[in-house]
Amino acid sequence: MSTLAIPTAARREVAAPGRPPIDRFWALLVLLPVAALMLVNLLPLFWGVLTSIKPEAVIFATPPQFAGFTPTNAHYERVFAAGFVQSFTISLAYSGAAVVLALALALPAAYAFDRFEFPFRQSLFLLIVASIPLSLGAAALLIPNYVYFVRLGLVNTPFALPLIYAAHQLPMAIWVVKGTIEGIPRELDEAAVIDGASRFGILRHVMLPLARPALGAAGTLAFVGSWNEFVAGSVMVDAPWLRPIQPLIYGFIGFFGREWGPLTAAATLAILPILVVFALLGRLIVSGLTKGSVKG
Repeated sequence: MSTLAIPTAARREVAAPGRPPIDRFWALLVLLPVAALMLVNLLPLFWGVLTSIKPEAVIFATPPQFAGFTPTNAHYERVFAAGFVQSFTISLAYSGAAVVLALALALPAAYAFDRFEFPFRQSLFLLIVASIPLSLGAAALLIPNYVYFVRLGLVNTPFALPLIYAAHQLPMAIWVVKGTIEGIPRELDEAAVIDGASRFGILRHVMLPLARPALGAAGTLAFVGSWNEFVAGSVMVDAPWLRPIQPLIYGFIGFFGREWGPLTAAATLAILPILVVFALLGRLIVSGLTKGSVKG
């Protein structure tokens, strides 16, 4: 009985099933630049954390030392002595209040843009979408905001920064949430109306649960944007107990030179809330953006 001759390459493919070699090549071609970009982004973070525990004399050593030194907590002690806990706490309060206010306004605004007909509806929504870049650049709106807030008596009060942060993040939140509301069938509204629900009841009992991923995504992005904001926090408040964390970090740059140890220690502590938020709400970001902004 004769045996069928199978080529060696074919036998290897049968013995090791999986993606064809051409797929692996393209996957590698895509992943290598991604890995390179991740390395570029992570290196400063690694350098900052390492510098925050280096003794002062080792920070400026040439060549740079990555090991073989005794770690120190002196820079962290310097940061805490400068009022870090107070600034950290007030920044959490500012950012949390801004997120709550932005989402509380974004949900009914997005619902109105999608469900109601009123004059200039499309133009107003396009104006909101166009203002998203401005919301990311607080410096462009700083002077008019400062003038308004001086006239309202809100400068150097606890209300100034949450209002500004919420206003800056609101266009992005409306854009993200509206995309998700577009995907919610209008029949649910009609069924709720038949059951006697008001518009507020529809928002509370229908839209709020179904739009939760988009609200989570918008809230996360709003928190990150508020937490990282620097310009308004440097201008709108000057009392030490109202000072957010970004101006405190900037203070370590100093008039006569940068204090690299405390500067990197404060920056290391400042990124912790961002990491926690992304760890807890990462799934909501992906789900909310894919269901919301893509449709929007």
